[in-house]
Amino acid sequence: MSQENPTFAAPLSSALLSSAPLSSAPLPAEPLQALARQVDGLSDQVAALSGLLAQQEESRTVQGLGDAPRDAGRDGARVHLGPSGLEQIQAAVDWVFGAPDTPPPPPDLRRTDRIYYLLTGDGGWTGVFQEQDALAAANPTTLPGMAVNAMNKVIVPLYERLAAYRWYEQIVSVQPTNGSLHDMAWIQFGGIGDLPIVADGAAYTELSVADSKETDAFTKYGGYVGITEKMLRNSDIAQIQAVPRALTIAAVQTRSARIAALFTANSGAGPTLDQDSTALFHANHGNLDTTAFSYAAWAAARLECYKQTELGSGKRHGLWPKFWLGPADLYDTALTVFGYGAGPGGRPGEGATTAFQDVNPYAQARPGDPRPIPIAVPDFTDTGDWAYIADPIIAPVIQMAYADNPGGLTHPTPTLYLVTSPTAGLMFSNDVLPIKVRDYFAYGVATYRGIGKRNVA
Repeated sequence: MSQENPTFAAPLSSALLSSAPLSSAPLPAEPLQALARQVDGLSDQVAALSGLLAQQEESRTVQGLGDAPRDAGRDGARVHLGPSGLEQIQAAVDWVFGAPDTPPPPPDLRRTDRIYYLLTGDGGWTGVFQEQDALAAANPTTLPGMAVNAMNKVIVPLYERLAAYRWYEQIVSVQPTNGSLHDMAWIQFGGIGDLPIVADGAAYTELSVADSKETDAFTKYGGYVGITEKMLRNSDIAQIQAVPRALTIAAVQTRSARIAALFTANSGAGPTLDQDSTALFHANHGNLDTTAFSYAAWAAARLECYKQTELGSGKRHGLWPKFWLGPADLYDTALTVFGYGAGPGGRPGEGATTAFQDVNPYAQARPGDPRPIPIAVPDFTDTGDWAYIADPIIAPVIQMAYADNPGGLTHPTPTLYLVTSPTAGLMFSNDVLPIKVRDYFAYGVATYRGIGKRNVA
């Protein structure tokens, strides 16, 4: 580098990283000014890049999770949180309640006492929402609302796994409602019988269709489970996660018990029908016997169902029972009787095989003659009693209606509600955050046709 005629044609980085020693002689003013301008330009670029990086990170960062300075005023204590931050809090609440496929939140959000403070500002556990200390986007219903959202995420997959207690869904017809709570009418329409002959040029005969009606009222089932202050302070995650599971299981078990009671009430005779003041299962209805379950007993029962007559016409229904219902004690026997698993062999119940290797007639379904589907009913405690029922699509014998599902057709999941008021605080009357489950439905029997029972002594 020449002292008399210095040059800065090379990039700045090359000049700064050059191994050649710098002269101690003073440099001319003009080159020094050019170097300063380049340094200032680089500083501006660094500042601009830092600003862009901060903007990118801002949307992914929860603000104010640390403790506020002790000398901060009221405005300094307020935490400002954008929508993305609330989504992070919701994800943390989902994890606390055990929502499936929810990754663990950051360590600061794995404690329920910390989440409670961020959403309520209630550092003194007074049970009252403290607006000045809570997150800026929070309000008195934010915490219970997030809890309900998380619980509903737990309910749906759990409900799908409760097949044992949802057995009733296979045999029950769900009716639509108009949204009111008037008593439901379960109507069975009868047949006309053979059509009369119409002579050439003659008038047609007016025909009428008989019907019968049973009615049942809507009944409300429910309760609330309290998430206590102690559970929140101690971050009892396992105990908190048990709440939505317990509520869901209880609701489904309640439905199961009510439908099972139609078979077991009145010492197994079932409810008394309005249409003839006779018990559902009765000799007058031709659908009651005392025969223990076996291959031969099922053959007699299915013939009994087939020969039941239409309302009004007296014509045979011609319906085979589609479902066998019994206690878990008889379930394996039912699988064997109906030929599930082994295929051809002997007639079950008459030995492992026969000399002619008879084919089980139930092992293959035929049009109009469905292969019986065995259902183990958890609420059937008598180890010998069993029943049958026809396809609910063809013969809707047992019917239900849900007040909160007026569209009908399907069985809705139980629903959770928050029990809180913006003016009542978040900890109710006993330092408890209450979560309510409500199930509002009507159920009953429309007819004795297409159903039968065996009360085995």
